[in-house]
Amino acid sequence: MFPRPSFMFLFCLLVSIVFSNGQTPNSSAKLPTKAKPQVVEQSLVVNNNCGLAKAEREMMAHIKAKSDFIAKQCKNESACTTEWVRYGKSCYLVIDVPTLEWNDARRNCQKLGGDLTKITSATENQFIYDLLIKQKKTTAHGAWLGLPRKADKKFYWADGTPLTGYTAWATGEPNNQAEECTHMYGSGPAKGKWNDLICTRGKAEIALAPVILCQKNPK
Repeated sequence: MFPRPSFMFLFCLLVSIVFSNGQTPNSSAKLPTKAKPQVVEQSLVVNNNCGLAKAEREMMAHIKAKSDFIAKQCKNESACTTEWVRYGKSCYLVIDVPTLEWNDARRNCQKLGGDLTKITSATENQFIYDLLIKQKKTTAHGAWLGLPRKADKKFYWADGTPLTGYTAWATGEPNNQAEECTHMYGSGPAKGKWNDLICTRGKAEIALAPVILCQKNPK
């Protein structure tokens, strides 16, 4: 009897069949002229590239959708920084330091990127008064408003627009063309109402002087 072939023998026989053209894997012999090189590996690379392109397009679409969502969220968030209070499209800040000169009050607001307050509705006026009286210091003359008289003796808001529509003058006000600035009363019978006032107060009036009320519109 012939001996049973070993596993190693069968393995070697299989290898010899695979490389039946007489070349070993390490052979440097050239392929026959008529033989065409296999392109299976190249085909796989092309397919993989197509797959990556599709995945990349999907990823870019996902990133765009995410960025659009974040931008929309940021647009909806309040742009008011610390200490500023949001109301409508504006941010407001009370600096509860009695200030004798209207110009000084305005310069302080402008340094913070805003201006003295412009009021265009009864609800806004009430909001501002409520904000004012929440401060530690509320004087009888309340706060300066961005509403000065110009050379024509008419009132204009600090942004240059004329005073039209809503007003909240106290009874009998404005009553003196020499009083070229405006403030909101902080206390007394006319609290929350407007009054024309001389733009520069005397030092003896510091306890009554209006504080600073700033407004800015975030971009």
